[in-house]
Amino acid sequence: MSNNVPVGIMIPYVKGNDGYFQQTYSDVTRIYTNLKMLLMTSKGERPMMPTYGSKLRELLFSPNLESYVDEIFLESITECTERWMPEITITEVNVERDSDDYPNKATLNIFFSINQIPDSYEELTLEVEA
Repeated sequence: MSNNVPVGIMIPYVKGNDGYFQQTYSDVTRIYTNLKMLLMTSKGERPMMPTYGSKLRELLFSPNLESYVDEIFLESITECTERWMPEITITEVNVERDSDDYPNKATLNIFFSINQIPDSYEELTLEVEA
C-alpha cells in the first residue's frame, strides 16, 4: 500500500495537518488503533452497535478471578476480536494486577498476529481502569 494514502484515524484524536484528525498511513498502525478502540469500548457504549466492544472493565470486578485471570481476559478479548477484527489472531494475554492496592485497575499485555502478514508477532499494552 502507498505510504501517502491514509487508512485510518489515530487515537487519541488530535488535529492533523491534512484534515480534521491525524491519520494513520500503515496497516499495522491502523490495526493497533482499531484494536485499542475496540477493547476500550464497553459493550453497549456505542450507539446503534450494542455488541461492539469488550467486557474488560466488567471483568475487573469479577469475584475469584485470581487463579485464572489470564484465561478469562484472553477469552473475552478473543471473542470480540473474532467478531469485529477477524484480520488478527489473539495468541496470548498476560494480566498484571495489584488487587489489594488497586482492585479496579489491570495492565494487559496482548500478543497477536496479523493474518495478512506472515510471521507477524505484535504486542499491545493496555491499562484498563474502572
